[in-house]
Amino acid sequence: MLKPPDTYRVRTIRDIIETAHRPLLVMAENGEIYYLKYARHQLYELKCEWICHYLLKLWNIPTPDTALLTVPPEIFSTFPAAAQSIIRFLQRPAFGSKLIQGAIDSSDFIQQGSPAELASLTNSDDLLWIALFDAWVSNDDRRASHHNLVVAPDTISGKGRFKCWAIDHAFTFTSQPFEQLDHNETYFSYNANLSQAAATRATLNRWQEQRPLWWESELKDGYYLRIANCHQQFAFICSLLPEPYQLSESEQTHLFYFLFCRKRISSLWDEFFASLPH
Repeated sequence: MLKPPDTYRVRTIRDIIETAHRPLLVMAENGEIYYLKYARHQLYELKCEWICHYLLKLWNIPTPDTALLTVPPEIFSTFPAAAQSIIRFLQRPAFGSKLIQGAIDSSDFIQQGSPAELASLTNSDDLLWIALFDAWVSNDDRRASHHNLVVAPDTISGKGRFKCWAIDHAFTFTSQPFEQLDHNETYFSYNANLSQAAATRATLNRWQEQRPLWWESELKDGYYLRIANCHQQFAFICSLLPEPYQLSESEQTHLFYFLFCRKRISSLWDEFFASLPH
């Protein structure tokens, strides 16, 4: 069930992660560890994070829990030297993505994973759904060679079983303000899509072997059903976005037409399907 994010105060700063957004690894007052992302210049990047979090939930794709994090000024003096320059960006609440316990970078697993490793992944089918989701939201930052996925032990399924999680969605919707989105464009680049990664292609091959007569319809029907569910709940998703990441009326309208334009949805499916090995 979709719900507004919980709000927590940050207690301690654990580390600064030297990636594009330079997120902070923090402990919140609820005792959980989060990656804290803050808005340097453009609020829309964190709006993308919140929106994609909810859309992924509706697609039934695992993604970390989120929280709205506030950093009290009294802990600024405890920041490590490398994080002092970030303080000026922490005057507003920030986006928090909960740390997945035991998570490892998925690069070797997704790019070079053996059949045995792929078999240990309890949600390998989600690689196909993530590839389709990324095409739909025009994710510029998850590619066949750069996955923005983590793999962690699946504690529910038992020892030796793993689960992949989709992370980092600031560079979605073509990485430009929502008002600039053109719903007549798919913005799809098949060679940059996760569908071209070795593990995803192996998953597709398994589908084709096990479902030779209906794998295409299963994928297509699932694509349309997931988008229809998001369409139905889009206004509700927008109502859940916390301040200061609420969409303006103009942003909401442009994003709505981009995501749910029937012609774009149809063209995108045609382009995606044509890029798959048959």
